[in-house]
Amino acid sequence: MRTKIVVLGMAIVLICAGLMVSTGAAAKPGMDFSGEHYNLNIIGKKLDWNGGGSYNNTDRHTMFVPENTSAYTIPVYDEGNYTELSGIKILMTQGSEFAVIDGNAFDDGTAAFQLAPAQYKVFIAAKGKPGGSTTITGWVKCNDTYYFDVGTVKVTKKTGWVNATHMFYVDSQEDPLGLVGNETWVFDYLTALNGYDSVLYPEPLYFWQFDNQGSKLIQVRFYPV
Repeated sequence: MRTKIVVLGMAIVLICAGLMVSTGAAAKPGMDFSGEHYNLNIIGKKLDWNGGGSYNNTDRHTMFVPENTSAYTIPVYDEGNYTELSGIKILMTQGSEFAVIDGNAFDDGTAAFQLAPAQYKVFIAAKGKPGGSTTITGWVKCNDTYYFDVGTVKVTKKTGWVNATHMFYVDSQEDPLGLVGNETWVFDYLTALNGYDSVLYPEPLYFWQFDNQGSKLIQVRFYPV
């Protein structure tokens, strides 16, 4: 398994909700947090949480996941070798607009989120008390028997905002087929996979392995490049 891990501490307090909002708060030197962005809140709940209500509203900015995902596993063939990953799965796609496609991971261990067109810088932070840790790994599924990871971040309250942009790009060291040389936006890579062999890779996809250990709120921000 080839894994890139980036943990960057940023002393920032930014609270934001709503579709493509703007904030002028100061950012740590070297990173500009001002400007339009989309905010996604991933809320951790106890295992016996049943939610209630409907999760069919794609305009929502929240999804609900277990506060502790130790009881959940994701079976994969990591570069051909079978293994079981700890955590729940968050499917990531790209379409006409930002949308929470599936906001409840409690029913089947899977949630789903759609990005709007364009490429983005992505930042993740753990919020809420008393705190915990969350490890997120991006995975490309080539077919039913071949997966590879494209980066990992780990967030806690102490790490602050972490730059997770690298999880949305595939580089030549990660690409097992040699389809790309430089870093390629992951959804462009999926298109290239299908174009390379539509029979072997009919529906390649990208997802997050979301391994939550006590975090009650994870915020994700998407800044258009």
